[in-house]
Amino acid sequence: MSEFLWRIARVARLRFFYQAARGRTSVVTALYVLVAGFISLSTLGVAAYVLDWPLIFPVLGPTAFLIFYSPARTMAWPRNCILGHLTALLCGVLIHLILVYFFPGALFGGKLTLVEVIGASAAMALSALIMVFARILHPPAASTAMMAATGYFTSVDRVLGLALSLVVLSLEGVLLHRIAGVEYPWWREPNEEEDLPIRTKLGELTPPPAEDPYRRMAHRLATRRD
Repeated sequence: MSEFLWRIARVARLRFFYQAARGRTSVVTALYVLVAGFISLSTLGVAAYVLDWPLIFPVLGPTAFLIFYSPARTMAWPRNCILGHLTALLCGVLIHLILVYFFPGALFGGKLTLVEVIGASAAMALSALIMVFARILHPPAASTAMMAATGYFTSVDRVLGLALSLVVLSLEGVLLHRIAGVEYPWWREPNEEEDLPIRTKLGELTPPPAEDPYRRMAHRLATRRD
């Protein structure tokens, strides 16, 4: 199947690295993010409309952007996308339940309260802490934690809908990247560690890419660190 998709992409001259190697990196990247992002999210939106099921959420927007703009980054891989959002969801729901128990009168008043602000901030901080320690970094998941803390995911339909949409979005990322010729794992690459996104005056604290020259080229083009 992958060989078939590869041949289709070659005939259509849509292979990402082929176009990028011809000096069209910025243009191709922008068009690729535009087309792939629209296809992936509109598919979920149409499915949500037809099935009358919540499958489209604001938090999926930045996730889709990250998947198609920086597919070489571990934080854009399916493992981080799915586990990051689900971890943030659990953190947000936990904070929400605590707020409901201790401050029931401060919620659901139709106006943003200080308790909700603190709760949303606490949910984001807690989810960030867990994602860092568990090495499942996915920045868009912070939005999921904040939304859950404010009571957005109080229904089972929305929780299941988010989980299903994350799986579908990850599969769409795999399929579209395969067609475009972009390296992107089904779950994660073995023996790959999360990059350290820290830059200092002495240089950037990031492990070098693999020794293979083609993987180095893919890393340089896909991560867009220029």
